[in-house]
This record gives sequence, C-alpha cells and structure tokens, in this order.
Amino acid sequence: MKKLHHIIAAIDFTPSCRNALREAARRASLDGAAITAVHVMDEFLVHELKKALSADQAAVRAEWLERLKKFVAESEVGAVAVNAEVRIGHPFAELVEACRAHSADLLVMGAKGSKNEPHRVGAIAAKCVRKAPVDVLVVREDAQGPFKKIVTCVDFSENSAKAVQCALHVAQQDGGSLDCLHVYQSALAMSLDYGGFAPSMPATIDPEAVENWRKDLEAFLAPLTRDVGDVKVTSLIKERVNIREAIIDHVNEVHATLVVLGTRGKTGLREMLIGTTAEKIVQNAPCSILAIKPDGFLAAAD
Repeated sequence: MKKLHHIIAAIDFTPSCRNALREAARRASLDGAAITAVHVMDEFLVHELKKALSADQAAVRAEWLERLKKFVAESEVGAVAVNAEVRIGHPFAELVEACRAHSADLLVMGAKGSKNEPHRVGAIAAKCVRKAPVDVLVVREDAQGPFKKIVTCVDFSENSAKAVQCALHVAQQDGGSLDCLHVYQSALAMSLDYGGFAPSMPATIDPEAVENWRKDLEAFLAPLTRDVGDVKVTSLIKERVNIREAIIDHVNEVHATLVVLGTRGKTGLREMLIGTTAEKIVQNAPCSILAIKPDGFLAAAD
C-alpha cells in the first residue's frame, strides 16, 4: 500500500465522528498526509437558518465553519494540522465531491450504532463504503489506540491482494498482527443452499481439500508478505456454510480491532468475498472496517 496523501474526515458533530477524526489524524501523522475535516449541511436546514437568522448563505456557512473548527480543536488530534471545510447539499454527493476535489485516497467516518443495534453503521457511512470512489475507514466509537489485531479476508482476487497489502501497511505502522482468512464452502455446504433438492453429501470435511486450499492461500500470500518486518502474519482456512458468519465469528474469537475488506466494485458490496453479502459484515462486525476499492473504481449513483 502506498502512503496516504490526503484524508477526508466526515464530521457530523457526534461522538463517533470525533473518534473517527482522531484516527484520521493519527493515520495522517503516520503517513505525513494532509487532512481535511468536512461537514455537509442539508440545504433545507440552511434555508431555515437563513430565515431564522436573517442572514445570507455565506454568513450561515461561515458560522458553521467556526463551529467545525472549534470541534476539531476540542477533539485532541495532536500536532496534526487539520483543514476545515463546510459544504451544502446531500452528504454522500458532497463527500464524494470533496474526495475528488482534494484527490483524497481515504475517507474516514464514524459508525453510528444504536441501543438495539450497537454495531450498525449509519446510512451515509454504509453508502460510502459501497459507492464512494476511495477507500473508506469506518471507525467504531469505542475504538482505542492502534489497531493491534487485524483480519483481512482473502478470495484470491486482485483486489483482495490489494486488501492484504493495505492491512499489512496498517499492521506495520500500528505494531499489530494480521490474520489472512479464506472461508470456503464444501460440496456439503453448497448443497444446503438447494433446500433439500440436491443429493445428500457426506458430512465430513475432506482433509485433502483443506490442505489444497491451504497451499493455494500460502502461494497467494507469499509475494505479498515477503517484506513484512516484525508483523506476525497467520494464514487461516475455514470451512463453513455461511461465509459472512464465519468471518464475524473469527473476528469475535480473536478480538479483532480492524477488518480489511476488498470490494469488487461491479455491484458494490453485494457481490464480494466469494459471493457473500459483505454489507452484513460491515453492519455486524464489532470493530472498525477498512473497505478497499479496486483500481479504477468510480463513484456509483443511487
């Protein structure tokens, strides 16, 4: 992974985005990157504020820019210089435009959970993960310090190789370890998707198949992990019926602090990681998520 050059931190003045801003500043410091905090104001809100304050749009924007600068100053981002920018419009469209305007290579956002769904991310963050033209880091509100335990998911695609490289870059910077996980479905697992119409299959795991997958994974990782320094890299093969559940279970088992996913880009997150619904991983993982976009990925429309 190349060093980051410009990071956009999306700000909505919530505690979750404050933590995301701190992580964005930390990543900017490690790579010597520029960072811009961007707040997007809704057009209707601006219209109502203009009436209530008897002010024009420029005055309203200026007032919120000062609020944004104050928020940044109070967020304990260290010595990193954070630029501030207020935009007016639809949050997704304006964040995408901000990424383009600044030639950003990473968008950092906070995860908004709820009492009933503590791991769920907000609608705008989920859309950015699916459709924004840059890599997206969604930071959990309770994330603390460096990412010490990282999990990346491997499906042997070109973009999963990119995800491994990005995960290694973070692990090297944060002094963390990396699990490279491939989950495969056996013939038995696949037959269960046919609701009983497929012929019965043996319920035992084929050791030869597992060994073949292990060799394939090690061969895939060998050129990617040649110069990892002190980073501990573990390759793992798991056989499960439900791939996304296997990934979430592993994340919980090892208490991962970051999951790195490589998206395929053709249909957003709905077809990725060997066909599983990766959006479920984003919505249910108890840790921060880094979604890596394929080279040449363009922002998708609604």
